[in-house]
Amino acid sequence: MCSVVTLTSAPGDFRRFFADLDDPAGEDLAGFELRAHGYLKNEKIPVLFVSSEGRVRLEQKYFSLCPSWSKQWPFQFETYNARLSRPKKIKDPYSGKWTTSNSSDGKAIEEFIYSVPSFRDAFNSGQTCLVPISGAVESCYFGESAGHIVRFCPQDENIIFAIGLWNDWVDPGSGEVIPTFTLLTDAPDPYVFSHGHDRGIVILDSRDWQDWLDGKKFSGRKRLEFIRERRVRPSWRVEVERSLKPGWQKKAPTQAEILEIPVWEPEPKLRA
Repeated sequence: MCSVVTLTSAPGDFRRFFADLDDPAGEDLAGFELRAHGYLKNEKIPVLFVSSEGRVRLEQKYFSLCPSWSKQWPFQFETYNARLSRPKKIKDPYSGKWTTSNSSDGKAIEEFIYSVPSFRDAFNSGQTCLVPISGAVESCYFGESAGHIVRFCPQDENIIFAIGLWNDWVDPGSGEVIPTFTLLTDAPDPYVFSHGHDRGIVILDSRDWQDWLDGKKFSGRKRLEFIRERRVRPSWRVEVERSLKPGWQKKAPTQAEILEIPVWEPEPKLRA
């Protein structure tokens, strides 16, 4: 979660949340009706970030982050989602296969986003954004929705704002600026997991949006701590879009693999 997102917004919707919105193209006043596929790397979604003038700016960016050091756009790897952490993988120089890297005691080594080459520059430098979505579309291979492509939607049908990273890639030859972004993901909440997905987009309370967008105030490690301390659980519902193609069971994880999927359990938070 999530490779496909949908967004339906009425004219002026974002100004309900950001009164001083900087929207040079006037797109918020027109509204949005879109479906974007991150794996295509050539479709845009509106994102919100703090501009150099210090205002919350609305701008459409390509759904799949291209790091500054890439020699081309689109970037060759899948970067529409950025996991906060994952088991570190190493490539066998002989077979070419990727395997989990383990420590001397046999435990998998965890790799954090602030050290992953594709995302570390944007994450550590605070190129943070909010991504408005109405739904996140995923294929489910286990759980209650096994065998279906479903859309996770807010129960109240409002827009939700997922957190992400952005980078404006500059073509070294032409100087053209390509605006790109990625959604941050982590362990799924119990509802998403129960319907058959092993990751979830990350949502923050609206009271934390300003701190998130003020990306310069944290180091990479502190930013990760902030996310995991402030993450909240949205109220989801599921819409079944269609069935998976026959033979989908071949891609389904085993029961042992399902039991190994970490699930995020929100902790009660006391706030003033």
